[in-house]
Amino acid sequence: MNFRALLTSALLLPACAAQRASTAPAPEPTAPPTGLQREAGPIGTPHPIVLQTAARDGRWVLACQAREDTNGDGKLEVRYGQHGGTRGDALVPYLFLDPGEGEQLDDFLTADPTDRYLVVVRGGSLRLLDTYTHADTELAAPGTFPESKAPLSALPVSFSRDGKHLLLVTLTGLDKKASAVLINLADGSRQEVRHGPGVLGEASLAPEGRWAMFGVLTEDTNGDGQLTWPIVKTTLAPRGCRGPILSYGQYGYTGDKPSFALTRVSGGPLVPADDMLLPVGDLGLRRGEQGELFVEDASGQRTEWVPASCGAQIVHVDLEHQQLLVTCTAQGNALELHGARVHQPLGLSVEPPRRRNKLSSEPTRLYPVTPMPPARNQSIVDLETRTVHPVPMPGEVNYTDGTRALVVQASEADSTRRLWFMDVATGETRELGPVEGYGITTAGNLVYIQGALVDLSTGQLLGKVEDNIDILDTQGRTLRTGSLGGREAPIGPLQWTPAVAPVQPK
Repeated sequence: MNFRALLTSALLLPACAAQRASTAPAPEPTAPPTGLQREAGPIGTPHPIVLQTAARDGRWVLACQAREDTNGDGKLEVRYGQHGGTRGDALVPYLFLDPGEGEQLDDFLTADPTDRYLVVVRGGSLRLLDTYTHADTELAAPGTFPESKAPLSALPVSFSRDGKHLLLVTLTGLDKKASAVLINLADGSRQEVRHGPGVLGEASLAPEGRWAMFGVLTEDTNGDGQLTWPIVKTTLAPRGCRGPILSYGQYGYTGDKPSFALTRVSGGPLVPADDMLLPVGDLGLRRGEQGELFVEDASGQRTEWVPASCGAQIVHVDLEHQQLLVTCTAQGNALELHGARVHQPLGLSVEPPRRRNKLSSEPTRLYPVTPMPPARNQSIVDLETRTVHPVPMPGEVNYTDGTRALVVQASEADSTRRLWFMDVATGETRELGPVEGYGITTAGNLVYIQGALVDLSTGQLLGKVEDNIDILDTQGRTLRTGSLGGREAPIGPLQWTPAVAPVQPK
């Protein structure tokens, strides 16, 4: 949980709608298995089942089931509440590495961004499961890591984006003092990352894996004579076996107000979070008193990226190329690229971003922007080549990957929508057909978008999808669990099935 951002939304905004242990690390596999040749048998038992998540290659599935009549009413039933809570019989998490009944867990915490590693609790022990090598390693013994299912609470583990490092919060001593440890998943080595003064309440690893962010308590801000980590007041159901979430609200918090700081995991001084916009590699991106944007290294050496004369508002932080896409409010909202070695106008003017408390920094090569009138169509900025590509049809860029993009065009005459494919490297533009559904789900080259399944590597429409889906694997399969409009958990087992119905021979 990013409590710094969460405090702002909680206080200012209304309700939103919104095995055995292996003591040594296993060797790196020479070629990661795909998981695609696994038997596609039934997942789970014939009892109420609530799907939680799955690997994008179908290697593993996490679902919750009610297999016992825990409320004694003589039937097995699970009904959904509006905020993710459930009523009826108690749900238990199960991990499915193969078809069948699965393995019962105490808890499932998270998977790394590559879907290789899983962090679970079994027998009270916090464990790391490597789904490539099947290594099962204890991260922390029972009672030596923070456990909380409070909604919106931080997890004691976080991964780097490449899945190579893990930051773990552990508890030591009779007073259960918390500290953070960085684990190199290739060799199992550990190093403490110091959080500085105060009582550590949460820690998370920045996506690039070079910085850690700490939340600490140093002051009894509510005057109750003790330091208490804050708990958000919310209607959201506790973390764990949740049902579908239709909406939830948050209304302040209880406990003391924490302070936040960042530090390089390689060592160096703590930087107050309020003094930094975002880590960029080993550098810290900051804004100067005059409005200039600069980066600062561990020694304090500063390099200006965007001069104060721009009046810059950040549109996107391009971490890979260490550059900023900004709109210069002092220069007619001109769109420009800036970095240590680039200061390039892009020949467009765009409105400054509305949300300033959360910077866009997800890895992407293409970034869509909406020019100010009189331009009617969006444009796409290629951050690698630093070029601009106008979208030839009116519509909204919904998804990009590499040099390819999917654009949804809404008809001005009626409510119909049409899907287009673009490739800025080749200049190819092609209409794929009408779309009717909602949402976007991706797995490898496959993209489910508004009722259609597209192979982005070829730009081909593979077919229409009968129901909206939120689970898709790289074979084009999905786990169908019924409509979100249904308020009762379906009966298992689940089954991987093609998202697009196969063409029947004539």
